[in-house]
Amino acid sequence: MERLFLDILAEETQKGNKPSNTFRSVSINRVATTISEKFQVQCATKHVENHLRTIKNTWKTICTIREESGLGWDENLRMITCDEVTYDAIVTAHPKYGPYLNKKIDFYDEMALVVGQDMATGSFAKTFADIELDDVNEGSMPLNIDTQDIEEEKTKLSSSGTSKRKRKNVQDNVEDDHIKLVSEKLGEIAEALKKFTQDQTPHMYEEVMSMEKEGFDDEFLCEVFDYLGKNELEAKVFLAKKPKHRKLWLQKFPQS
Repeated sequence: MERLFLDILAEETQKGNKPSNTFRSVSINRVATTISEKFQVQCATKHVENHLRTIKNTWKTICTIREESGLGWDENLRMITCDEVTYDAIVTAHPKYGPYLNKKIDFYDEMALVVGQDMATGSFAKTFADIELDDVNEGSMPLNIDTQDIEEEKTKLSSSGTSKRKRKNVQDNVEDDHIKLVSEKLGEIAEALKKFTQDQTPHMYEEVMSMEKEGFDDEFLCEVFDYLGKNELEAKVFLAKKPKHRKLWLQKFPQS
């Protein structure tokens, strides 16, 4: 259900049905109708809107965690990495960060397409204390993502106000770099998706077969091309990757 939810909204984003940070009603209605019919449940537009806010909160959490010092990022696995000592320190201070550390983040690429651009227009370094969030629990559907306990986070941040002030200058210095990096990545994705939309099949074939220079044989690449032709979202993500990340993806195919 979660994948269907995000797949539809990712497609609606590419159709231009999200002119700002809000989806048009036709997109929200499409999600509600499709989920209701496929899973035989009562899914109303308010459920879709509430869960979309939940996804935005999840994305904000991921962005906040990635700014913590001592953490790494595995681009291929879409995973925030850290050693045992760092993990224990972060989880002790923020228990709800645990599920996002040293574990592959499910639907990361889909969330990036659906709500990632929203974050680029604001402050990438904001914490929960800086963000006004709506109540996402009332009338929402259980789609396997927990909402964040905002009041608990605010209390923790208030009790550690001195530490926050010491870190503020560092966050201010890196904020511009983070925003620039996110903007560049979104630009690369947008350009790749634009090419895909304009002439998707020939362009995708050309890009896949260009990986022959990385040591992949022609028969294998033809199999990859056939697979991507049947999986539009994965094809879009493949085209958005840099050559070295495409190579990593191909090395894991068809397990990826």
